[in-house]
Amino acid sequence: MKRSVRISLVAALVAACAVSTASPHVQAAAIDDGMPDQSSLDSAPNSQSQGNWSDLAGGVTGRPYIASLTVTTNGVPTQIVTNGTATTAAPTTVGAVTAVISPFNLCKAGSTNNCYATPNRVGITLAYVKQAGQLGHNFSAPTATLSPAVTAASVFDMTIGLNSVGKKLGWTWMNGTPTFWKTENLGQDNATARVKFSLSEAPGIDYQDPKAQRCTTIPVSECDADKSTQDTLGMQMVLSLDTTLSAAFAGALFATNAAVIGSLDVASGETPSLTYGIAGPHRLSDGTVRKGKFYGFLSDAVLESQFKIAATETDMTKVLSVARTAESKSTADAGTDTVAWAKWTAADNGTDGRLVTISDISFSAPKFKVTKVSSSGSGTGNSSSGTAKTIGSSAPQAPTGVKFTTKARTITLTGSGVAGITYKATATLGAVTKSASCKLAGTKLTCRVKATKAGSWKVKVTPSKSGATGAAWSRAIKVK
Repeated sequence: MKRSVRISLVAALVAACAVSTASPHVQAAAIDDGMPDQSSLDSAPNSQSQGNWSDLAGGVTGRPYIASLTVTTNGVPTQIVTNGTATTAAPTTVGAVTAVISPFNLCKAGSTNNCYATPNRVGITLAYVKQAGQLGHNFSAPTATLSPAVTAASVFDMTIGLNSVGKKLGWTWMNGTPTFWKTENLGQDNATARVKFSLSEAPGIDYQDPKAQRCTTIPVSECDADKSTQDTLGMQMVLSLDTTLSAAFAGALFATNAAVIGSLDVASGETPSLTYGIAGPHRLSDGTVRKGKFYGFLSDAVLESQFKIAATETDMTKVLSVARTAESKSTADAGTDTVAWAKWTAADNGTDGRLVTISDISFSAPKFKVTKVSSSGSGTGNSSSGTAKTIGSSAPQAPTGVKFTTKARTITLTGSGVAGITYKATATLGAVTKSASCKLAGTKLTCRVKATKAGSWKVKVTPSKSGATGAAWSRAIKVK
């Protein structure tokens, strides 16, 4: 029988690892993003119930670590960690950018109740030094001047040394936007996982609220929290190290924007399927409806071994269906979700395969089931609770390298586009939506949208060509 495990996020750093991240939607007087640093997690007690790395047999030397970390902001790369190990000293300079690794469900020394001798999950949180011994994880409003500089458009390149604890990596969930994923030497002590990503917004939750207490259960089942306590900007990951996943899916990656947690269930056999679950409150902290995004990477090896789909397949909509399920009230919330497929290559993205992107997801705990289309079926999956509009792998792609400025309540977006594709920009605040056409000069894309009042506007740039619409670039932008 599969065991549901709720990741305890309140006691210490784990709260930062899988719950809070924030954006300009914050309604609270001040963002609570404080968390202990790596040295505290390596040596000090975490809580009365949760173990820290000091409780691990053999100590910190076996835990995962950041082997390398680089951030590129405005085209300028800065190396933050080089040749890191489990014993690399944590930074102490105020404003320094770092990443913290914490164990989930690790037994404290002498305890055996509802815990594991080695953690069944490991959390990784991007952070910065606020003061001695304390970090922050909200990059939309840091309390210190960051060094190096970080913006919403920054791209991070991180290599994780999985070490003896993490070598049996199962699935990995990230609240962030991935563009590169590669695992090597899984099953060995020198196993690594490399990921490139940009930051994402995500909700904070009040775990004293009974409706929120199951929001971090794995597998995802329900999340009845009405709205987030705060919304921040950052990156969190959860590495699953249990043995419930088929070996074929070792190293699987999926990611979200605007979610608290995610999970992956796999059914093998003659009718294989993947069920992705994500969870989050219904609304943002400002009361507006939460909309999220999901990314799932399927390597060519998984597609071939599990779904019998050749790497040469050109239209994934003909062979795989993505449908929103209706297992419970939480998972069946009405919503219209747009599905798009894109090809990843080892040269550009780390691993050959396909990335499925599901946009405009409504919450609280939606699940999406991926199944192979029968010979008489179609590539569009429709659930009883909502529709999944499917876009083929040849769909027009969102603009890249998008930057934005605001002046006199005009939002100006610049980035790179593709000739022949039409781009449309929209900005939404509550019930108000403003739209504008974009201009493409060569590959330089410029969009200007006039906001009518101050607030946090949800801005999108949507590509279209010959009637087909691709996944949109989106960002929350604060207008004063």
